[in-house]
Formats: sequence, structure tokens, C-alpha cells
Amino acid sequence: MNTKMKVLSLALVGLAGFAGSAMAACPAGPTTADGGAWTSKSVLPPSTSSLTIATPGLDSTECKLVSSLGPSTTASSFVRYNHASPETSYRFQFLVDTNALSDFSSTDNVVVFQAPAQNTANGFNRLLRVSLVAGPAGAKRIRFIAQCGSGTFSCAQSFATDLTPGVNRIEGFLKVGAGAAGELKYWVNAAAGTTEPTESGSIANLDNAAWGGVAAASLGLTAPSAAFKTNHATQAVGFDTFDSRRTTYIGH
Repeated sequence: MNTKMKVLSLALVGLAGFAGSAMAACPAGPTTADGGAWTSKSVLPPSTSSLTIATPGLDSTECKLVSSLGPSTTASSFVRYNHASPETSYRFQFLVDTNALSDFSSTDNVVVFQAPAQNTANGFNRLLRVSLVAGPAGAKRIRFIAQCGSGTFSCAQSFATDLTPGVNRIEGFLKVGAGAAGELKYWVNAAAGTTEPTESGSIANLDNAAWGGVAAASLGLTAPSAAFKTNHATQAVGFDTFDSRRTTYIGH
């Protein structure tokens, strides 16, 4: 089994499942039709929502994906990659640059990553959401919302350290299974290296087998809160170096 599923660097030019900083040029757009590597993109009204590729990238790459939303709670601006088959052991990593976002109010939040599921269960068609949420004094933090098999069917945890200004590295490891076999581990701005360190946080006993497995990856901005819509319309967020694997820690 190949442990590397998809590397979409350079915002995300792909070649045989891999892209790196040595590749020559940025694509016209993020999807395969534009020369990129993502299956599809979604940019929903208002017309000021935007999804573009810009230079330079965030990780010594040629370019990055830049997403911004118009002033609507139904706006979205993201790309999606459909996996060939659902994954029950799923690691992912991406870079997110929040430097252009002004300070967050207490109710500012927006989704930056989703893992759509093979099955819809208990009213949800996804296994995981990763969101930007408010920290103290205008800071931004990262929150993980994993589907789980009891209660409201959502188990959430916010990382209790503010994101750094500018670029942040997010990595996660989602296991899909019954009872304690379902688990999420995550790392936020882990030290450089490819040996797995102690995780920044985890959510155990997800009991998430009903959702089948991770069917796709979605990267960009969607599901803004009313406060985010009001306070951050047209403010850009950058993304780069998306990587997904089955078993091995990604690191950097």
C-alpha cells in the first residue's frame, strides 16, 4: 500500500500524485481542467467571493491558493480532491496564512478544511471540520470538529494556543472505526522533523465507523459565521502544501 495519497504543493499543481517546488510554473487555476491537481472548485455568491492562485507560495513553492469570501454566511471559496476510495486511516497537512485577517471578535469563525465522508450518518456527510476561531484579545485559534457516534454526533476541541501571525502548519491523523478505534490526533506548528512528536491534542473514542471513511479533502473558506461575514469580507487567506497519507507522519 502506498502511504502517500496526494501532495498538492505549488497550490497545487500535481503530477502523478506529487508536486514540489522544482516544478516550473503555476497553473492557470487549481483544478485539473486548469492545469492544477484538484478535482473541483466552488466559489459561491456574492460576486466578491474569490479563489485565485498567487505568487509566491508559503513553503518555498512557486504559488499558493488564495481564498476570500464576500459578505454572506452562504459564501464559499474552496477546492476539493476526491479520493479513489474511502480512507479509514487518514493523515493530512496544510499551511494556512491568516496574516490578512483582521483581529477576531469572540464569535468570528470560518471552516478552512473538511474531510467529506463516504456515508451520510446521523445527519452529517463529513467526518471532520477544521475551523479558525477566536482566541483572546483578537487572536485566532484552530478548532477541530470530528463526527462521533453519540450525543450531538459532533466532538470538538480547540487548540488552547493562539496561532502565530502569518503562516501556520496544521497536521491531523483521523482513524475511522467503531468505539475506541475511532480517534483524531492533531499537531499545530510542530517542530521541524519527520519523526512523529507528541500530538498537540487528541479526541478519543470517536466511534465513527458509520461514516465509512474519508472520501475527499476540501481546502479553503466556507461556512463563515455572521460575525466573520461582517468583519472579514474580502480578506484573503492563503493555503499551500496540502499533503495526505495513510500511515506515516508528514512533518516537515
